[in-house]
Amino acid sequence: MRLLFIRHGDPEYVHDTLTEKGVCEARALARLIPQLDVGDCYVSPLGRARKTAQLALEGTGIAVKQQDWMQEFMTDYDVNGSAQLQRIFPNTMRMSETTEYTSDSYQSIGTLVNPSLRRRIAADEDGTQPEYAPRVAWDMIPEYYTSHPELSDPVSWRTSYVATHGGNLEDSPVSNFLACYDYVTEHFDAFLAGYGYVRQEGGLYLTKRGVEKTATIFCHFGITAVLLSRLWNTSPFLLLQSLCMAPTSVTEVVTEERSEGQAYFRALRIGDTTHLTLAGLKPSFAARFCETFYSAGQRH
Repeated sequence: MRLLFIRHGDPEYVHDTLTEKGVCEARALARLIPQLDVGDCYVSPLGRARKTAQLALEGTGIAVKQQDWMQEFMTDYDVNGSAQLQRIFPNTMRMSETTEYTSDSYQSIGTLVNPSLRRRIAADEDGTQPEYAPRVAWDMIPEYYTSHPELSDPVSWRTSYVATHGGNLEDSPVSNFLACYDYVTEHFDAFLAGYGYVRQEGGLYLTKRGVEKTATIFCHFGITAVLLSRLWNTSPFLLLQSLCMAPTSVTEVVTEERSEGQAYFRALRIGDTTHLTLAGLKPSFAARFCETFYSAGQRH
């Protein structure tokens, strides 16, 4: 089996769609589609992913199935009143420095804010407004990640401070990063089982008869890192902190069935943007942080 994870184009988060550059990226991706053999196509419910899929598959006649669990892995951290979280997410954006804080507002820290978190950090009963906007897991500063080895451990990450805090997935009954992870990976396991690959403890997949099918998922950076961590039985923080997948990049993994009925997934490419290079487009900076501390105009 073959899995393709395609990140959405350069995002315009305020209206959850694509920028002009993102549209150009998706059209460049469209020229690659005939060579990709995309097979069954799925898409996140978020607008930027759906727009990317629409443009990339335009004219192909390929149907796309929307799966809500494929939305961005939105576990937001409310740092207000938490010195611990403010150390994990320094340079925290003040609410007064963000755009208007409404349901469709994008905070320049890099995430759409979940309604569940908005409720939790709404004004206090005395009318006091929260000082800081929320953060997301991959905004964690490297000094914290590298000084907490449990975050890169395939087992211990589950009991870490960061895993046991954070906000809800939109419209799902989960309460922290770990619960969100288990919610998403449970659906991913069922998705793979539908193709005949049943997960075993440790990350091996049993199959009665391996299939040579492709499933393509138009989604997001965070959810892709989380799903890859599930395939490889490793900490999601390891991938969230160490990988970058530029807008419209292609990540490809395939099964290897070296023993009959026992499969594992190997990456053939991660974050491939060859189609952008061929189209004369420079990959977007989205999902990256400043290359040097003094890099002007790059996200810190």
